[in-house]
Amino acid sequence: MIALCKKDLTEDFRRNAAPDESVRTIPASTARRVAVFAIHGISPIQQYAFQDQVALALQSYLNSQLLPGSKFTWQSIVHWPQVAPQSANGATVRPTALRLYRSDDKPEEPEHRVYDVYEGYWSPLSKGKTTIGSALRWLLNGTFLGTSSTAAIPCSPGKLAFDLSYVISLLIVALFACAIAFAFGYKAWTLLASVLPSSSNVTFTDLIQDPLRTAFKLPLLVYAQFLVDLVIGYVIAQVFTAYNAARKRYVRQSAIGDDADKGGHFTASTISARKFHIAMFLVLWITLGLFIWLALYVAGRAALNGDPKLLAFYIASLAISIAFLQLARSIADFAVENVLGDIQIYTTHDCNSAFYAIRQQIISSVASALNGVLSAVVDEKAEVLEPYYDAVHIFGHSLGSTVGMDVLIRLRQMLNEKSIAADQWDKVRSFTTFGTSLEKTRFFFDVRQPSLNASQDQWEGDVYGRFFTDNFRALDGDLSDRGIYWSNHWYFRDIVSNEIVSYQSDSSVGDFRWMGNAPREICKNFQIPHKRWPFAWVHSDYLADAPFWKRAGPVLTR
Repeated sequence: MIALCKKDLTEDFRRNAAPDESVRTIPASTARRVAVFAIHGISPIQQYAFQDQVALALQSYLNSQLLPGSKFTWQSIVHWPQVAPQSANGATVRPTALRLYRSDDKPEEPEHRVYDVYEGYWSPLSKGKTTIGSALRWLLNGTFLGTSSTAAIPCSPGKLAFDLSYVISLLIVALFACAIAFAFGYKAWTLLASVLPSSSNVTFTDLIQDPLRTAFKLPLLVYAQFLVDLVIGYVIAQVFTAYNAARKRYVRQSAIGDDADKGGHFTASTISARKFHIAMFLVLWITLGLFIWLALYVAGRAALNGDPKLLAFYIASLAISIAFLQLARSIADFAVENVLGDIQIYTTHDCNSAFYAIRQQIISSVASALNGVLSAVVDEKAEVLEPYYDAVHIFGHSLGSTVGMDVLIRLRQMLNEKSIAADQWDKVRSFTTFGTSLEKTRFFFDVRQPSLNASQDQWEGDVYGRFFTDNFRALDGDLSDRGIYWSNHWYFRDIVSNEIVSYQSDSSVGDFRWMGNAPREICKNFQIPHKRWPFAWVHSDYLADAPFWKRAGPVLTR
């Protein structure tokens, strides 16, 4: 998920993302209505969240590019475009946009350029379908036990080493957390055994070797004591979790509150929410106090021996064991939901697998949404339907860039089948990828091929080369006849992303003949420096990063 906060973005972009004067003030294109179609990547995300984040970052960038003395700012509003009537080929999705417009203009009847930000949303289709076991087995089979003779991730040894070390380090931390949880769990049992009635005579070894028979040797109240102590340990862990969530919530509310009217709706809602969260936090402490009292009561009824301090140490050890188990589980969930799960599903090409059906659903859902944007018209009642947008730009983050590539290829196939009009396709001007997983997903696609398939590689290269170009000047015209400008932005310390190097073609833009020339680059790469600590999760930082907008912003404002 992209992390984005409105505070200080505009000023930061003004200091660090200002392009040269000619790009900032004189757009080469005459486009007045520009659409930005954003496709989110891995990580669970709510609908419209990524749309909001892209629109907010773009708005901050546009305001940072205003010349001194400008009498307007860029504002946002929800916009519903007119869409062409349904055709015989299927229904067209009616999209919803966040419109960025000048404050001195009319948002619904603008006289100046406007930017409409749309979203290609697919997150729920793939979430919760994989487990840590299946994901690790897939990763092992594909990365270490793959039978393909040619599949490889084309990157430097340093980049590959960093990515692997990051994933391996996560697994080591998870295993280490499990080991600590086991150690404290054993300590908790030892302390519990020390306060058991002497007649019990049950050891930890007995419990491991014969758990069923050993269990019946303990008094019933001992089990009640254990369940109560288990709840205490869980509530203690939740108290720390709630405190951490409250700390993050306070920072977020403070940042957004700086832009809100004092005494306004947002401020009032924030105060009301704060009271609610404080009350719930107190409920946790009250629950903890009640169960501690219940633990002491049951301990007395169970005739547990020893110093009461031993009981306290036992409960503390149990709580620490639970906390480290939660840590291990959260790391595993992070690896599955945020890194491996979606990629595993999307790179499955076995038509008999349920994952393949999910992949097709993802492509169809996003293609339908983009088709809705391309189907927007100036007047839906006119005899000749004129496309509403002068330019459409595709934004793909993480796995969303792979989805975006497949969707563009599918829409081109729809154009060949006359399912969409040529003037709709011609408005697609650029493809901006950031944090892209295209090289890694291509590796897992190629793993399924045991040997080199030259005809398939040639076919893929020709497809990409006919439509994409790394020439920024392709944006100067009003049609995509010069190619869709493809730029890729990546961090070295982003384990998901890579520099695009394997996507090449010997075909010219728009030329459907096999040329036989040397392969040419079809993507312009920009490596972005990052200042956070080496193992920080930087995959979510692009939209709030001024150097990213210094390169990506002029593509949209061209």
